[in-house]
Amino acid sequence: MNTTPIPFRLSAERRETQIRAFNMRNEIIWFGFQGAFEKPGTAIITFSRMEAGALGGGGTKAVNGGVIAAGFDAAFVLAGLGQYDTDVVVTLDLSVQFLNLAIASPSLAFEAQVVRSAKSFCFAHGVLRDRANPGGPAFSLAKAMVAPAR
Repeated sequence: MNTTPIPFRLSAERRETQIRAFNMRNEIIWFGFQGAFEKPGTAIITFSRMEAGALGGGGTKAVNGGVIAAGFDAAFVLAGLGQYDTDVVVTLDLSVQFLNLAIASPSLAFEAQVVRSAKSFCFAHGVLRDRANPGGPAFSLAKAMVAPAR
C-alpha cells in the first residue's frame, strides 16, 4: 500500500482561503482545534485550547478517545480541502487505532496526508503525536476516505 503523501493540488493562495474558512467553522472552534497546512501535503490539527471535558481517556490527564477521533476527522477533512477546490469535504470512512495514552500537551498534533486521490474521493493516513518529541511513539494512527461534497 502506498503511503507517500500526495502534494496539495490547490495553490498556496487557495489553501490560505481554505484554512481561514476551516478555522472559523463552529465545530473546529468548539473542540479548540487549529488547522494549518504544511508542505508538501500535510494537514495539521493542533489544540488552541483544551477544555476539561476533552480529558478522561484512561485517566484524567489523557485526551478522550472521542476527541481523538474528532481530531483525526478534522485533519482528514483539512487534507481533502488541500486537494479539492470546494468549501465542503466530507468523511466517508474513518478508522482509528489507539496505541498509547495521549497525555494532554500543547504540542499534541494530528498530522494527515492524502496518499491516493481521484476526482471524487481520496484516501488519507494520519498520526497523533507529540511534536515536541518527534522520535517518540505515536499515540494513535488513523486512515480515512474523504470526498468533496456534491
